[in-house]
Amino acid sequence: MKTVYKVLLSSLVLLSFSSIAAKDLHNKLIIQAIPSSEGTVVIEGQPKYEKTFNVVVYSVIDQPIELTGDVGCYKAFNEKGKEFDGRLVQAELLGILKDSPKAGEATFVSDDESVYNAKFVKCSSQC
Repeated sequence: MKTVYKVLLSSLVLLSFSSIAAKDLHNKLIIQAIPSSEGTVVIEGQPKYEKTFNVVVYSVIDQPIELTGDVGCYKAFNEKGKEFDGRLVQAELLGILKDSPKAGEATFVSDDESVYNAKFVKCSSQC
């Protein structure tokens, strides 16, 4: 029974550290996003609008940072704060960010053309 408690406790501690890390992830990163294309896609019969950015992610701290996965995801947003979900993110933008920046493409979608007004990309814990 002690083993079960230890496993549960260590899982909760790890989960709390992950959520803390995700909440202040934006303070640890610089994300440069350059629009590369706009277009449309049909997903399971549903038409969507999409916008793709060339993204470069830099760390402003010395410790490694986990990008995406349990920690968060990439989101695009416009000047008014409307967010758009990611559809595709190149593997180069995922994993552990250490000493050198990561670069790749990220594509975001919307049910309407408003995604074309997206100008920024961030890592978010709200996935």
